[in-house]
Amino acid sequence: MRKTRIKGGNQPNKQKKTSWLPKPLNIIVNKVLPVIVLLVIGYFFAPNVSMNFQNNDVKQLDNQAKAVMFYKADCSHCQKVYPTVFWHNVLNFQNQAKQVQTINVANVNNQHYIPEQSIESTPTFKNLKTGRAFVITDKQQLKQYLEKGEPK
Repeated sequence: MRKTRIKGGNQPNKQKKTSWLPKPLNIIVNKVLPVIVLLVIGYFFAPNVSMNFQNNDVKQLDNQAKAVMFYKADCSHCQKVYPTVFWHNVLNFQNQAKQVQTINVANVNNQHYIPEQSIESTPTFKNLKTGRAFVITDKQQLKQYLEKGEPK
């Protein structure tokens, strides 16, 4: 007895699956929702990534910036306020005069700033034009400082 193969018999069924969701909901679930999830994840993790992996070898202080934030990535107060500074800088990325330069003084390349700038604790915000420095650990005080240049 001779075996006969039927052409295409072993091919998977390539018909489109029909979703149990209506088409508008299917679009939202498959295309819009993943984008929203990625944006939310980015909102929470981008500052953390920036705090830990950037600002590691700052060659000079930016005299054009509104202020300089001296921080340590493992400092709990710094971790609390850094996202506010990060998003402030993102929203003002085209206006250098509103930017806050961030310097991680826990990095060995930046530790010379501690005695040079008289940093006693972190996070320290220093206005290079006036020479005034503030330790700000409260988000509301930080917002006030970023808006008006003086903490409450």
